[in-house]
Amino acid sequence: MSQVIVTSPEQIQSIFEATLAKYLPVLPMPKENTDETYIHSLDELANFLGCSIGTAYKLKKSGRIRYRQYGRKLIFTASEVLADISKNKRK
Repeated sequence: MSQVIVTSPEQIQSIFEATLAKYLPVLPMPKENTDETYIHSLDELANFLGCSIGTAYKLKKSGRIRYRQYGRKLIFTASEVLADISKNKRK
C-alpha cells in the first residue's frame, strides 16, 4: 500500500531552501535599494564604455575591470567600472 504525504506550501518552500543551501554556495548579491547602476553583460559593458565587445571582454579577462560572476551571469557596477578605467588609463 502507498503512503501519501501531505505538505503545505510553506513546508515545500522550507525543504527547497534547505536543499539549495546545502548544495549551492551563498554568494553575496549586489545591494538593492541603491542608486547604483548595474551592467549585466559584456554587451551592456561595451555599450556603456563605447567600445567593441571584444575590447570589453579583454578588459574583463585581464582583470582591469572589477566584476562579480554568479554562474554564467556577469555583474559590473558602473561606478567601479568608471573608477577602474580612470585608474588604468595610459598616461
